[in-house]
Amino acid sequence: MKRLILVRHAKAEPLTDAKDDFGRQLKKRGIKDVRLISDHLIGKRIVPDTIISSPAHRALQTAQIMAGAYSIPEIEIIKLPLIYEGYTIEQFLKEIALRARMVDSLMVVGHNPEIAMTAVQLTGDRFFNFPTTATASIVFSVSDWNQIKVGSGRTELFVFPKELKDRK
Repeated sequence: MKRLILVRHAKAEPLTDAKDDFGRQLKKRGIKDVRLISDHLIGKRIVPDTIISSPAHRALQTAQIMAGAYSIPEIEIIKLPLIYEGYTIEQFLKEIALRARMVDSLMVVGHNPEIAMTAVQLTGDRFFNFPTTATASIVFSVSDWNQIKVGSGRTELFVFPKELKDRK
Protein backbone atom coordinates (compact mmCIF):
# COMPACT_ATOMS: atom_id res chain seq x y z
CA MET A 1 0.00 0.00 0.00
CA LYS A 2 1.15 3.54 -0.78
CA ARG A 3 -0.16 6.69 0.88
CA LEU A 4 -0.04 10.14 -0.71
CA ILE A 5 -0.80 13.09 1.56
CA LEU A 6 -1.65 16.21 -0.45
CA VAL A 7 -1.49 19.52 1.43
CA ARG A 8 -2.36 22.98 0.22
CA HIS A 9 0.00 25.51 1.81
CA ALA A 10 -1.27 27.40 4.86
CA LYS A 11 -2.77 30.90 4.91
CA ALA A 12 -0.26 33.39 3.54
CA GLU A 13 0.04 37.13 3.30
CA PRO A 14 -1.71 38.66 0.31
CA LEU A 15 0.32 39.38 -2.79
CA THR A 16 -0.12 43.11 -2.15
CA ASP A 17 1.93 42.74 1.07
CA ALA A 18 4.72 40.71 -0.51
CA LYS A 19 7.59 41.52 -2.86
CA ASP A 20 6.39 38.79 -5.24
CA ASP A 21 4.20 35.68 -5.27
CA PHE A 22 7.10 33.27 -4.74
CA GLY A 23 8.23 34.98 -1.52
CA ARG A 24 4.86 35.29 0.24
CA GLN A 25 5.11 34.41 3.96
CA LEU A 26 2.68 32.50 6.16
CA LYS A 27 0.42 34.53 8.39
CA LYS A 28 0.25 33.74 12.13
CA ARG A 29 -3.08 32.01 11.51
CA GLY A 30 -1.42 29.88 8.84
CA ILE A 31 1.29 28.74 11.25
CA LYS A 32 -1.34 27.77 13.84
CA ASP A 33 -3.36 25.94 11.18
CA VAL A 34 -0.35 23.87 10.09
CA ARG A 35 0.23 22.79 13.68
CA LEU A 36 -3.46 21.92 14.08
CA ILE A 37 -3.48 19.76 10.94
CA SER A 38 -0.14 18.12 11.82
CA ASP A 39 -1.41 17.16 15.27
CA HIS A 40 -4.62 15.79 13.77
CA LEU A 41 -2.71 13.66 11.27
CA ILE A 42 -0.44 12.32 14.00
CA GLY A 43 -3.52 11.40 16.02
CA LYS A 44 -4.85 9.47 13.01
CA ARG A 45 -1.42 7.85 12.45
CA ILE A 46 -1.13 9.47 9.04
CA VAL A 47 2.54 10.39 8.99
CA PRO A 48 4.78 10.80 5.95
CA ASP A 49 8.17 9.17 5.48
CA THR A 50 9.20 11.93 3.07
CA ILE A 51 7.99 15.43 2.18
CA ILE A 52 8.12 17.05 -1.25
CA SER A 53 7.34 20.76 -1.39
CA SER A 54 6.97 23.57 -3.81
CA PRO A 55 9.99 25.84 -3.32
CA ALA A 56 7.69 28.89 -2.91
CA HIS A 57 8.21 30.30 0.55
CA ARG A 58 4.66 29.77 1.88
CA ALA A 59 4.64 26.12 0.82
CA LEU A 60 8.14 25.50 2.11
CA GLN A 61 7.25 27.09 5.47
CA THR A 62 4.21 24.79 5.66
CA ALA A 63 6.41 21.78 4.84
CA GLN A 64 9.03 22.80 7.41
CA ILE A 65 6.48 23.07 10.23
CA MET A 66 5.02 19.70 9.27
CA ALA A 67 8.46 18.12 9.03
CA GLY A 68 9.18 19.30 12.58
CA ALA A 69 5.96 17.72 13.82
CA TYR A 70 6.95 14.40 12.21
CA SER A 71 10.63 14.55 13.24
CA ILE A 72 11.76 14.78 9.63
CA PRO A 73 14.90 16.94 9.33
CA GLU A 74 14.23 20.09 7.27
CA ILE A 75 17.24 19.29 5.09
CA GLU A 76 15.40 16.16 3.87
CA ILE A 77 12.46 18.12 2.41
CA ILE A 78 12.64 17.73 -1.36
CA LYS A 79 12.05 21.05 -3.13
CA LEU A 80 10.45 20.42 -6.48
CA PRO A 81 9.96 23.47 -8.77
CA LEU A 82 7.34 21.58 -10.80
CA ILE A 83 4.96 21.84 -7.81
CA TYR A 84 5.08 25.65 -8.04
CA GLU A 85 5.19 25.98 -11.80
CA GLY A 86 2.24 23.69 -12.55
CA TYR A 87 2.08 20.17 -13.91
CA THR A 88 -0.01 17.56 -15.63
CA ILE A 89 -1.09 14.51 -13.65
CA GLU A 90 1.30 12.42 -15.75
CA GLN A 91 4.25 14.69 -14.84
CA PHE A 92 3.23 14.58 -11.18
CA LEU A 93 3.01 10.77 -11.06
CA LYS A 94 6.35 10.42 -12.84
CA GLU A 95 8.08 12.76 -10.37
CA ILE A 96 6.69 11.13 -7.22
CA ALA A 97 7.55 7.67 -8.54
CA LEU A 98 11.11 8.87 -9.13
CA ARG A 99 11.55 10.67 -5.79
CA ALA A 100 9.58 8.46 -3.41
CA ARG A 101 10.90 5.12 -4.62
CA MET A 102 11.87 3.80 -1.18
CA VAL A 103 8.98 5.11 0.95
CA ASP A 104 5.39 4.07 1.55
CA SER A 105 4.00 7.40 2.75
CA LEU A 106 4.67 10.65 0.90
CA MET A 107 3.48 14.19 1.63
CA VAL A 108 3.35 16.81 -1.14
CA VAL A 109 2.85 20.46 -0.16
CA GLY A 110 1.66 22.65 -2.99
CA HIS A 111 -0.80 25.18 -4.35
CA ASN A 112 -4.30 25.39 -5.70
CA PRO A 113 -5.73 24.71 -8.16
CA GLU A 114 -3.20 21.94 -8.92
CA ILE A 115 -3.19 20.26 -5.49
CA ALA A 116 -7.00 19.98 -5.43
CA MET A 117 -7.14 18.82 -9.05
CA THR A 118 -4.52 16.18 -8.30
CA ALA A 119 -6.71 14.85 -5.47
CA VAL A 120 -9.74 14.83 -7.78
CA GLN A 121 -7.89 13.08 -10.60
CA LEU A 122 -6.38 10.41 -8.36
CA THR A 123 -9.59 9.54 -6.49
CA GLY A 124 -12.54 10.65 -8.61
CA ASP A 125 -13.85 12.39 -5.49
CA ARG A 126 -15.04 15.98 -5.72
CA PHE A 127 -12.97 18.36 -3.65
CA PHE A 128 -14.88 21.55 -4.43
CA ASN A 129 -13.61 23.27 -1.29
CA PHE A 130 -9.86 22.86 -0.78
CA PRO A 131 -9.00 25.81 1.51
CA THR A 132 -5.56 26.70 2.80
CA THR A 133 -3.96 23.89 4.81
CA ALA A 134 -6.58 21.44 3.53
CA THR A 135 -5.13 17.94 3.51
CA ALA A 136 -6.21 14.84 1.60
CA SER A 137 -4.71 11.48 2.45
CA ILE A 138 -5.09 9.08 -0.45
CA VAL A 139 -4.23 5.39 -0.32
CA PHE A 140 -3.39 3.13 -3.23
CA SER A 141 -3.45 -0.68 -3.26
CA VAL A 142 -0.11 -0.94 -5.03
CA SER A 143 3.40 -1.93 -4.03
CA ASP A 144 5.22 0.58 -6.26
CA TRP A 145 4.58 4.26 -6.98
CA ASN A 146 4.89 3.50 -10.72
CA GLN A 147 1.67 1.49 -10.48
CA ILE A 148 -0.48 4.48 -9.51
CA LYS A 149 -2.98 5.48 -12.17
CA VAL A 150 -5.58 8.21 -12.49
CA GLY A 151 -8.66 7.22 -10.49
CA SER A 152 -6.92 4.40 -8.60
CA GLY A 153 -6.75 6.10 -5.20
CA ARG A 154 -9.16 6.02 -2.27
CA THR A 155 -9.60 9.03 -0.01
CA GLU A 156 -8.61 7.95 3.47
CA LEU A 157 -9.09 11.37 5.06
CA PHE A 158 -9.88 14.92 4.02
CA VAL A 159 -9.56 17.65 6.62
CA PHE A 160 -9.08 21.40 6.84
CA PRO A 161 -8.54 23.76 9.80
CA LYS A 162 -12.04 25.28 10.03
CA GLU A 163 -13.56 21.81 10.27
CA LEU A 164 -11.30 20.94 13.21
CA LYS A 165 -11.90 24.29 14.92
CA ASP A 166 -15.68 23.87 14.55
CA ARG A 167 -15.50 20.49 16.34
CA LYS A 168 -14.09 22.07 19.50
